[in-house]
Amino acid sequence: MKASRTYFLTSYMEYLLCEGLKCEETYVADASRFIRYLLVNAPLESVKEFVAQSGNTSSYRRRLISSLNRFLNFAEKELDLFSSKSDPVKDREA
Repeated sequence: MKASRTYFLTSYMEYLLCEGLKCEETYVADASRFIRYLLVNAPLESVKEFVAQSGNTSSYRRRLISSLNRFLNFAEKELDLFSSKSDPVKDREA
């Protein structure tokens, strides 16, 4: 069953539990490391393209940019993802 508003990692966790896996934390940790890798290596053009394709209206695009900036701030401050990059939040603003 596909739910359009189910969050990606939440859905993956539910999938693993339904599969009967006993060590779902390992799978989620591996997926998380992969997502971190993709996030750190995502070029600015990809971020801009995501916003352009996702934002159907200008008000939604503004909200999406604000939401993504909050997420990137979290990733920088709490996860130290961009320590090797200059200033990812400002550089990635679309």
